[in-house]
Amino acid sequence: MRLLIGAVLAAAITAASPAGAQTKVTIGYGPGNPWMTAFVAKDKGIFAKHGIDATLQFIAVGSNQPAALMADAIQISGMNPSIVLFADEGGADIQVIAGANGQSKTGSTGGVLAREGSNIRLPADFTGKKVAVPGLNSALHIAFMKWLKDKGVDPNRTTYIETPINQMLDVMRNGQVDAAVAAAPFFDQIVNTKVGYRPADFLGDLADPFTIYSVWTMRKGYIAAHPEIVQGFRASIREAMEYIKANEAEARKTQITYLKLPEPVAMNVKLVEFTAEMTSAQMQWWIDACKELGLTKGTATVADVLAK
Repeated sequence: MRLLIGAVLAAAITAASPAGAQTKVTIGYGPGNPWMTAFVAKDKGIFAKHGIDATLQFIAVGSNQPAALMADAIQISGMNPSIVLFADEGGADIQVIAGANGQSKTGSTGGVLAREGSNIRLPADFTGKKVAVPGLNSALHIAFMKWLKDKGVDPNRTTYIETPINQMLDVMRNGQVDAAVAAAPFFDQIVNTKVGYRPADFLGDLADPFTIYSVWTMRKGYIAAHPEIVQGFRASIREAMEYIKANEAEARKTQITYLKLPEPVAMNVKLVEFTAEMTSAQMQWWIDACKELGLTKGTATVADVLAK
């Protein structure tokens, strides 16, 4: 009888504590499809397979992500590298755990668009102009200023107007700005309506040879307490990338749910170059660029902001 009871208890314990037990994790993301790997990992059961019970939380303004992460309202956050640097120089303890998307020399999915009739053709033509950016000192804004500086143009002689990325078409059409720094799918929308044109591919120019623009982050304390979630998340993102390659049409549909895109847009918009990696050199590029532009002191090092 004792042996029978012991066997029943053992079976009950095993059933209550399965090998595939999951940890609840809330993942913050913003507008745009750099975060599609998380959408796919959630919908296709990839996160669950790797021990993560994921809830995806849309956060429209990227600069609000660090506060949500530090308050533990979310445990993983999609951010730009520049936001990580600003937050850490301000006393946060945020680290990059994986890449999300980047840009090579060709195939840019975003960039700067000049309004039709603005006569902007060269970097110097942006001097004195009004340029919409998705966030002041956002990654795209910083990259654009870095490009102007590299071309011998003072980026401080251009006026930058912070504009929600989904409103850039309207402000260009209304003549409120002369140009806009946009990302997919809104970049394509402006081009397709012929409101704007691309005078230069500054993202391609800056690629060295692959520049990271979006990353996944966690708090250092959470990383130390949950190393298995870091590994599971990385494995999930890599697996989701493979799924997207093999099932692009199905993967695109996740944009309808998580980005609220109309189906025709979701199925045709150009996809970004996904990555799950970020090297020390790629992080150093952002540290150097922000310091060169006078946006940071450069006190945050690669070791401070890039998790192993």
